[in-house]
Amino acid sequence: MLEVKKQIIASSLIFGLVLSSIYLVSQVYDFRISFSEIEELNQKQEELSFQSNLLLNEVENYRNQLTIRKIATDHLGMRSPLLKEQVTVFREDSKP
Repeated sequence: MLEVKKQIIASSLIFGLVLSSIYLVSQVYDFRISFSEIEELNQKQEELSFQSNLLLNEVENYRNQLTIRKIATDHLGMRSPLLKEQVTVFREDSKP
């Protein structure tokens, strides 16, 4: 009787150990998957942040050009040249 109780306790402890080991492996696997996804999202965030900064700079550049054009036309009386007033300049390539 005592021997049977020892075997039941030992087998239940081994069974609990196997279950907890499987659970631990599952947790580590989930952690690694989550960490990998977080790293991918961080890289995507950095890329999107870089693209956002480029777009903001481009918008600022266009806004500055529009402001310059408005001041030039409204306050300085400038205008775009007519087709007959345009002069094309060609660069000569210097060959040694």
